[in-house]
Amino acid sequence: MTPHPLLERLLEDESFRSAGSIDGNVPDAFGLYAIRLHRDAILPEPFGSELALRASRLLYLGEARTQTLRGRLLGNEPRARGHGTFFRSLGAVLGYRPPLGSLLRNANQRNYRFAPADEQAIVEWINTNLDVSWVTLESEIHANEVALIREHTPLLNLEDNPRPLLDLKELRALCCRIAGTRH
Repeated sequence: MTPHPLLERLLEDESFRSAGSIDGNVPDAFGLYAIRLHRDAILPEPFGSELALRASRLLYLGEARTQTLRGRLLGNEPRARGHGTFFRSLGAVLGYRPPLGSLLRNANQRNYRFAPADEQAIVEWINTNLDVSWVTLESEIHANEVALIREHTPLLNLEDNPRPLLDLKELRALCCRIAGTRH
């Protein structure tokens, strides 16, 4: 597959803006988004060292094909309104854990949530420490996302990533166990 010409713009430095400043700018359109660490921000270990080894600040690449970019970026991911994969992974990396037994009544035993105060702390950390970029696309959104993940190996993408982090898989599994444990 030939990459879409707009994809080059997705990862250019000038395309990124602070996560705390995107609320009025995200288009109500489909496409791809990238989330990276601010130049002066740090992640807890071992994730900070792994990011340095990859010589990258790229944390996550995502798609908006069933939900618009506005829905993904102002809902699920950086704003804790839908608890997407990125938000759950980042919260775990930052040391937050879901409340004990919080998934017991849920059919899906993987979509854990953090306590409201922790969610707010994660959102504040995101707004202070992360940058976001996006491009709108009308077709081949998923195929382009997979190609970019395979090429750039973002730290918090597990699926389709040729360099998935075992530490992240283990943290997410720990969060699921905590949330699925009776008091």
